[in-house]
Amino acid sequence: MQKLMIIFVSILLLVPGCGKERISSKGNRTNESFTKAKQMLLNNVYNTHRITFYCGCTFSKKKKVRCKVGKGKRAERIEWEHVVPASQFGRTFSSWESYTSLTCRIPSLIRKIFSIRCETFSGRENARRESKLYRLMESDMYNLTPAIGLINQRRSNYPYGTIPGERREFGKCDFEVSRKVAEPPPNVRGDIARTYLYMDGAYPGRNILSRKEKKEFQKWDTADPVDAWECERCKKIEKLQKNENPFVKKSCREKGLW
Repeated sequence: MQKLMIIFVSILLLVPGCGKERISSKGNRTNESFTKAKQMLLNNVYNTHRITFYCGCTFSKKKKVRCKVGKGKRAERIEWEHVVPASQFGRTFSSWESYTSLTCRIPSLIRKIFSIRCETFSGRENARRESKLYRLMESDMYNLTPAIGLINQRRSNYPYGTIPGERREFGKCDFEVSRKVAEPPPNVRGDIARTYLYMDGAYPGRNILSRKEKKEFQKWDTADPVDAWECERCKKIEKLQKNENPFVKKSCREKGLW
């Protein structure tokens, strides 16, 4: 009887949480799949602009990078990077913690006889499993850019900033990482700023921007204004995702690019 109770409770725990979450009207409300978001970006947004975000390298439909920034497989392909790291907003969710189901306590022989699964999840997987809002944020296409895998790896979840000196770790790619700070090239700093400002407004209370960062990104916004591609990208995402990034859209209209 006790074993049956463990099985019953475990099944309940495996069902994603049903608690209500405040879904922002300004953010993504149409797509909860990170995989689908990446597919749409590759096939419907970057299909006319296959250029990596930080390094300006071209890439193929199969995500093969056509320039050299380092060694290894991750230097040869693109990955979809969260400008605002998923871990940064993910940690604001109570479900962002590793999880092991109670079924794992059942002897393996019994699990095998009754086809009972032992489930384990990382913090990110558990948040994705339990929280609709997390899934929407993780899949927000405004916050995703094509980055060379090696650059994505080195950036990790470090905050952006400026680094004295110009030690080039990635050849001609003007991207540096030092003391857990990532310095992007000047020509994408405005794009980064407008992404952070959008995410901060669309998902309040999710640890997107500090006051100090907001002041710095407002400077980046001014120093690196929108260009034709950023406006086109924003139009495409708005059509697919059904919400707008007002920080890009307003500037595009002012420059006659919308």
